[in-house]
Amino acid sequence: MRIGAKQKPFYRVVVVDERTKRTGAYIELLGTYNPLTEPKDIKLKQDRIDYWIKQGAQLSSGYLRIIGKAPQRPPRKPKKEKKPESSAISPQPSDQKVEEIKQEEQTETSIPAEPETTQEEKKEKSES
Repeated sequence: MRIGAKQKPFYRVVVVDERTKRTGAYIELLGTYNPLTEPKDIKLKQDRIDYWIKQGAQLSSGYLRIIGKAPQRPPRKPKKEKKPESSAISPQPSDQKVEEIKQEEQTETSIPAEPETTQEEKKEKSES
């Protein structure tokens, strides 16, 4: 249970019934932990801790961290590398894509379109 002022933590090692509130009343005070002193001040009643463990109490992760028996955390994933700033700021098509687009436009314009026939030409064809 954390007590103490802001930025000045002080912890009590307590026995708590799991059905009570997290910051509610506790059954028994088993010790204290002050992380600000050098070396860290840890005072525990080991005989009472052993008694509660025999009664079926489960050790919390915070308590295991205090006594140094907490499981190791897996290492963090490495940070992703940032992309070059020029592409992140204004996404512009690459030179290769620009060339492809120009080539497509040229092929479209190079295909000769059928000349439009006027209505007069149509009439002439239909009469003949």
